[in-house]
Amino acid sequence: MTATYVFDTGFAGEDERLVLGEQLWDPGTRVRLAALGVGPGWRCLEVGAGRGSVAGWMAARGASVTAVDLDTDRCRVPGVAVHRGDITREDPPGGDYDLVHARLVVQHLDRRRVAVRRMADALAPGGWLVLEDTDTASLFSHADGPFHPEVKAAAYAVMAESGYHPRCGLLDVDLAEDAGLTVHAEGRAEVVRGGTPAARWYALWLEHLRPRLLGRVPEAAVDAAVRDFADPAHTWLSQVMVTVLGRKELP
Repeated sequence: MTATYVFDTGFAGEDERLVLGEQLWDPGTRVRLAALGVGPGWRCLEVGAGRGSVAGWMAARGASVTAVDLDTDRCRVPGVAVHRGDITREDPPGGDYDLVHARLVVQHLDRRRVAVRRMADALAPGGWLVLEDTDTASLFSHADGPFHPEVKAAAYAVMAESGYHPRCGLLDVDLAEDAGLTVHAEGRAEVVRGGTPAARWYALWLEHLRPRLLGRVPEAAVDAAVRDFADPAHTWLSQVMVTVLGRKELP
C-alpha cells in the first residue's frame, strides 16, 4: 500500500519474504491487538494487508474485517472483505471502524500525513488506530560491534531513494497526534540468530536489493553479509518495531 513501494512484487523470493516477515512480526502484533480486545462485534480495517495474516487472525477472533491494499493478489483470506485501493489518494472503504491497523506501511508512503489522517477519520468514536513501523537505528547491533554497517547503510540509502523513512516508527507518534488522536507508543525488538527463518528474512531483503546495491558496496560485502545471516554463530538485534496506539476521543 504505497505509491513508492521499494520491493518489487515480481521478485522471485517475494512470497517467501512475506511469509517470513509475518512469522517475525505477527506474534507481537497479535499480543497488542488482543490486549485492545479485538473480537466479536469489532469492525476492523487492515491497511496494506499483504498476504492477510493479521486480517485473517482478526476475522478468526470473530471481528468483521475489511482489508485494503494496492496489490490484493496475495490476500485471499476467508471471512475478510478485500478491496484494492491507495490510502494516500482515496478514503478507505467504509467507516466507523473500531480498529484501523497498518504495519510496515506508513514508512513506505509518499504522503504519510494524508494517509494517517484518512485512517484516523475512518474510526468510530473511541476507536483505535494502530500503526506499526520500524526505527532502524538498532538493526544489526551485534555483541562484537558493528555488523556489516556498510551493507546496512547502502541498503537503506537505496530504500530512501524510493521514499522510505528509516525512523518512521517514531514519526508515527507525531502523525497520529496531528490527526487528533490520543497517543501511546512502545517499541519491541527481536534477537535474531543466523540460520533461522528470521535471519533468512534479512538475507532475502539483501538479495532483493542486490542489483541496486552494486556500485554502492562491493558485491563481496553483500555476499559476506548473506553468509553471516546463515551462520548460527551470529546473533543480532532487529529493528525496533514501534507500535503507536492512537485513540479517537468519545463525544
